[in-house]
Amino acid sequence: MGKKAVISGIGESRLGKLPDQTMLEFTFEAAKKACDDAGITFQDLDGLILHPAFHVSPRYHIYMTEMMGLYCKTYCDTTQMGGAGFGAALERAKGAVESGQSRHILILGGEKMATGMASGAAMMASAGAHNLDFEYPFGATVPSYYGMLAQRYLYEYGKGPETFAQVAVTIRKHAHRNPLAYMRDLITVDDVLNSRMVSEPHHLLDCALVSDGAGAYVVSAQGTSKDPKREVGFLGFGQAQSFYHMAQLARGYGDHDLIHSVIDVAGKRAFGEAGLKPEDMDVIEIYDSFTSTVVIQLEDLGFCGRGEAGEWLASGIADPDGAQPMTTHGGLLSCAHPGASGGMHHIIEAVKQVRHEAGPTQAKKADVVLATSVSAVASNFAVTILNSAAA
Repeated sequence: MGKKAVISGIGESRLGKLPDQTMLEFTFEAAKKACDDAGITFQDLDGLILHPAFHVSPRYHIYMTEMMGLYCKTYCDTTQMGGAGFGAALERAKGAVESGQSRHILILGGEKMATGMASGAAMMASAGAHNLDFEYPFGATVPSYYGMLAQRYLYEYGKGPETFAQVAVTIRKHAHRNPLAYMRDLITVDDVLNSRMVSEPHHLLDCALVSDGAGAYVVSAQGTSKDPKREVGFLGFGQAQSFYHMAQLARGYGDHDLIHSVIDVAGKRAFGEAGLKPEDMDVIEIYDSFTSTVVIQLEDLGFCGRGEAGEWLASGIADPDGAQPMTTHGGLLSCAHPGASGGMHHIIEAVKQVRHEAGPTQAKKADVVLATSVSAVASNFAVTILNSAAA
């Protein structure tokens, strides 16, 4: 059997619009930074889990390792789960390390969403989302799917779109402190509601950015990095997937449907493994592809009651100086959303918070941090709870 698994290194490329770099180049950049952070070389890696961009070859992991000079790996996998893939990849890597199969596994993803040849909503709708026979041909795009979810939420609880706007306002407060965030100006609920409509009830400021960039982290056997005191430990994991197509998701099953997601199943497992409750989390990095995504997760995970997320956020609890700061780097809504790797950056920020290395976005207390990963319009979830491995 191997040693306990930890996150030993993290790395990010530049984020935003990167017309001067190819996808391979900035993905390589993130990989190099993660290995340098762990104090290892590419040749120390014996495992790789890659989330390729939505439009590239399923053999992209071979291209990437060729660029890194890795001729032979004993553990190699790809995950095509969208934003939820990187939480799932962490659990796979942990298992491989603790079984003794691997010593250092690199988890890697990147995409050229903003300036690439296959950028834009049409690519995401056709290659990354939902039924190509019965949904996409009728004009459905990712924003329209989330718009349907958001409409149902407002109807179910008798709320107005200001509920979702409050998410954007809260996350922008964190982005305001992050010099690397693409959108940093503070906004109000009225600013969100007065931005142009994208897919009712979502306005422009309710929607994630479209960016280029990459992220990476290294999962290692405990004590094998250059500085074991900076290693981050795993307290709990949870995964859950429901249906994919909107008609099936809306119909639901048992206690779950379009606005009662199965993240509660993932959350219960993660909290159970950690022996903790939602109120025990010091920082929460909630995946934020749309503001409605955040609202659903907060309520289903038990941070607040059903239909209460807007008021919960308006109370200031998730602000930078609140009791549970949320999505502290500015998330997909305000920092960057580089497509396939979008789900990585919440976990990277969680690692920074646990290490107390987040700089201007650092929370006062970050001993226990939760990060979520989501894809497929609220039907695919991963929940990860982290703390210091030295604790």
